[in-house]
Amino acid sequence: MPFSLVDASAPAAQVTAARKPRLRAVLWAVGAAGLIAAITLVVRSGLSDIVKLLDIAGWGLLWLVPLHLVSLACFAVAWQCLLTRSERPSLLYLIWGAIVRESVSGLLPVARVGGEVAGVRLLVRRSVSTATAAASVAVELTLTMTAQVMFAATALALLATYSSVGPTVRIVAVALLISVVVIGAFVATLRRWGRVAFAAAQRVINALVGSDSKDSKDSVESANFHTALHRMYGDPRALAGCAAWQLMGLLAGAPEMWVTLRLLGQPASVRGAIILEGLATAVQSAMFIVPDGLGTQEGAFVIFGALVGLSPQAALALSLARRSRQLLLGVPALCSWYWAEWRTNRAPAAA
Repeated sequence: MPFSLVDASAPAAQVTAARKPRLRAVLWAVGAAGLIAAITLVVRSGLSDIVKLLDIAGWGLLWLVPLHLVSLACFAVAWQCLLTRSERPSLLYLIWGAIVRESVSGLLPVARVGGEVAGVRLLVRRSVSTATAAASVAVELTLTMTAQVMFAATALALLATYSSVGPTVRIVAVALLISVVVIGAFVATLRRWGRVAFAAAQRVINALVGSDSKDSKDSVESANFHTALHRMYGDPRALAGCAAWQLMGLLAGAPEMWVTLRLLGQPASVRGAIILEGLATAVQSAMFIVPDGLGTQEGAFVIFGALVGLSPQAALALSLARRSRQLLLGVPALCSWYWAEWRTNRAPAAA
């Protein structure tokens, strides 16, 4: 089904159409570079040694799926906090939506913002207005970035307790300060120039999903988005609840990291698990343009893993274990989403 946030004028549609091949080419080029980097790291570190570590874990890697569902459930509750009672789909639906969003960002050849596009679409399927859906995803995105900075700062503080980290702490600290400035600028832009930002996002989203649709059912005036955005930002209780659940979801990733290390036969500590989870997540978020985090996840695990005592082989086995969990959880989620969309499209055709 075509997707559009707002109706565009003919000239704007022509510009969007002209930019589509360029944007897709950039995504494919960045993704290819990341894939080559990941393969190079694996091959140079010793593929046989990495496979041996994964063989130690064996079927135990299946435990990573239910462990990760805890994080996704927290993210679903955080998303729910931004919607009024009359707008909220069921929590079970939002958990499924959180799985689909992560699967789109982690498995499809799109930038990581593709999951946010899917999130808007999923709410619209439950009769939430497009303005409210887009505003909830935008506000949630800013709170997610804030929670990630807090989590990364915690990981950085724990990393500073190691005696051999060198200049890494200072570099990461500077990056976190820049992130705070970027988040503040992003929120200020949304609140002051929401209509302009909404129109720009619509052009980017149409380029990503390959649609110039002007379907009136899926379109909405940018003014309604601006109103919904200010309503959500004006609700401190909802913002605090969303941020708290986001942070809990991120923290829940640390036990998953600890269990993965144990399954791989590696020494694991709570401190090391928080450091790896917090800093690796921050790196992947900063490099959101890279589809599926190819290369960035592997590089982050190798760099930060070395600081907590992991060999390159163990760090790359850890990354591959995480990607196996992404496949085990993500492929069924994407198939279920495709089936749901097929049913939605089939109903009008049958009528």
